[in-house]
Amino acid sequence: MGGALNDSRRETAIVSGWSAWLSSAITVIGLTGCHSVPAVCDRDCVSSKVAARTGHALLNETGCGQIVYPNGASLSDGLSEEESVLLALWNNAAFQEQLVDWKIAHGDLVQAGLLPNPELFYVASTPDKPFRYAVNVPLEALWLRPIRIAAAERESYRVCERLTQAGLDLIRDARQGYADLQLARGRLRVAEQAEELRQRITKFAEARLDGGDASPQEVATAKIDTLQAKQDVARLRQDVALAEERLRNVLGLSDDRTPLNPTDPAPTVRGDFDADVLTAEAVASRPDYLAVAQAADAAAERLRLAQIGWFQFLGIADATNGTRTGHEFGGGFRMTLPIFNHNEGAIARAEAEWEKLCRQKQTIHNQIVLDVRQAHLRYVQAKAELEVLDGQTRPEVTAAIRRAESAYRDGDVGYIVVLQTSRQLIDAELRQEQLHAELRRAWAELERSVGRHLEAPAAPLARNSRMIP
Repeated sequence: MGGALNDSRRETAIVSGWSAWLSSAITVIGLTGCHSVPAVCDRDCVSSKVAARTGHALLNETGCGQIVYPNGASLSDGLSEEESVLLALWNNAAFQEQLVDWKIAHGDLVQAGLLPNPELFYVASTPDKPFRYAVNVPLEALWLRPIRIAAAERESYRVCERLTQAGLDLIRDARQGYADLQLARGRLRVAEQAEELRQRITKFAEARLDGGDASPQEVATAKIDTLQAKQDVARLRQDVALAEERLRNVLGLSDDRTPLNPTDPAPTVRGDFDADVLTAEAVASRPDYLAVAQAADAAAERLRLAQIGWFQFLGIADATNGTRTGHEFGGGFRMTLPIFNHNEGAIARAEAEWEKLCRQKQTIHNQIVLDVRQAHLRYVQAKAELEVLDGQTRPEVTAAIRRAESAYRDGDVGYIVVLQTSRQLIDAELRQEQLHAELRRAWAELERSVGRHLEAPAAPLARNSRMIP
């Protein structure tokens, strides 16, 4: 009798211990699951990263379809290059779409911090069958939660760096679009000057014809050259319109039809930069490299999760018929037995994804080296050619056309000499405009390749703004 009583007391103590343990576990899980996971990446984070690299910050989130202008900026009084950069960051639709990715990443982070809800099993009572119920608590979630959060945090960091790189790419596109519009306008200006030059030569030819010093064929050739110059002007006017539309799209101003008039003068020729230093800096700090590094870290966390995430351990608080109340609690557990499945397939896939990202880091490294050195070489090439053109070629051609026009007017040379000299002048003028655009484009690409503004950033324009719905 005493032994049975002791056994009963011992069983009661065991059940009480299980119940207390499960109650504590449920409480811990509840408190842990309710604890909010702070945001790792948001719009302000991306804005601060872009501003630290370029001197231009993003605007606070606005509604869809709004055009936002910097305080004091107006397209009616012209458009500077820095204004175009800020307009693109604030209004480019594709970039604003990409910025929403931080919210998706934050949602994944919040989800990773949540714990599965307990499950209740209940069977209603019937005659000769007392009711029964049980509560299942997934205890393995307690030690899997930190791993899931770590993987989601790494992914959120990756999204932040990727969005920063997208901002740098957009700034590059805005600067290059600005350079293309200036080039189109420069080529149109040269074509109009060429038309004026041909008209002047045609008048010389007609005057010589009247004096009996030129043949009708010379006058006809001069008129044909003038008409071809007029044809070039008509074509280049359309090129200006096309370049303006492309820039308008980058700036997000598709619905604003105010003409875009670039106001910046010819680009400043910067000093020499050490390509080795720039390359080392870019490899260490460019956002797309940092993004793939964060992706590799996230893949390593997912690999850890795959290695242990298949294991399930459920704590059970079971209530069934008993000797005192009819539904006394009893503790228990249910767990996975690793006999047939160790999650080998998911582990192999996670390992492959981690290895691919590690190798992708080298791919990005090589691409960064190519980007920096290629942009640097293009800038040096355009700079060297422009120095020769401005310092030697253009002054010589300008003097030659003056001499040729004077000699042709006096009847000392034939029309072919004037024609060749005028074409040399036009070619020199066009090449100068192209080199100015190449300098701008190469510099924009070099800054994007390095990942920052290569000069002291200008003071950011005021973030006060006006909106047009």
